[in-house]
Amino acid sequence: MLKKLLKYDLKDIYKVLIIFYIISFVFAILTRIFFSMDNSTLFNILGYIASGTLISMIINILINNLMRTWSLFVKTVYGDQSYLTHTLPIPKKTIYLSKFLSSIITMFSSVIVIFACLFIAYYSNDVLLFIKNSLNILSSIYDSNIILLLFVIVFIFFLEMVFAVQCGFMGIILGHRANNKRIIKSILYGFGCYIGFQILILIMLFIFGLFNNQIMDLFVTNSIIDFDIIKLIMYGSVIVYILYIFVTFILNKKFFEKGVNVD
Repeated sequence: MLKKLLKYDLKDIYKVLIIFYIISFVFAILTRIFFSMDNSTLFNILGYIASGTLISMIINILINNLMRTWSLFVKTVYGDQSYLTHTLPIPKKTIYLSKFLSSIITMFSSVIVIFACLFIAYYSNDVLLFIKNSLNILSSIYDSNIILLLFVIVFIFFLEMVFAVQCGFMGIILGHRANNKRIIKSILYGFGCYIGFQILILIMLFIFGLFNNQIMDLFVTNSIIDFDIIKLIMYGSVIVYILYIFVTFILNKKFFEKGVNVD
């Protein structure tokens, strides 16, 4: 039954996302073509137009991925389709697991599409050389290569987006326990959850700073921070966000299993 639920959730989310995926790839290719004709003023202008459209499509991918995931959760759990959902012979934890997995799968594909489009549109030897020169010091200090560094950055971005989705789920679950103004309360709870966890990161970072002067410099100076500290923060961010996702998943599942007030 989990497979059927997941298939339905993914179909509902992707029927809109796929449109933005296709448009993004089209404008990524157009950006590449127009900017390759650097001797033409007209094509250069068209290149900037295509590039701006591509960026807007990328933003739309993220926004729609988040909004479609949350709206599907509300629609199938609390809205018009909730009666069908709750009459299925499956436990509530399976329903929530389907929503959780669909959020991970769709956000992963969105992040891949975004960076694939950026690669198609802007990759060149000059751009690669610029990135290498910019990150060369980082790469040597990290005792790794530039590809690994970029991978860590992309992975942190993916985890951040998945965590944002889970905070939204928590807001929806808590907000729909109220008797009125459920949408407003859902937004407030979700936003409060997200901000609360981010503040917790700063508190943990400050506590570590009490034992490490270089970390404390992040709070008390605006000087350039040692890149070993940046490395520590980046790898620490991966661990923290994975932990956050796990914690919010457990909490959301427990809250969800306590009962649902259907509209």
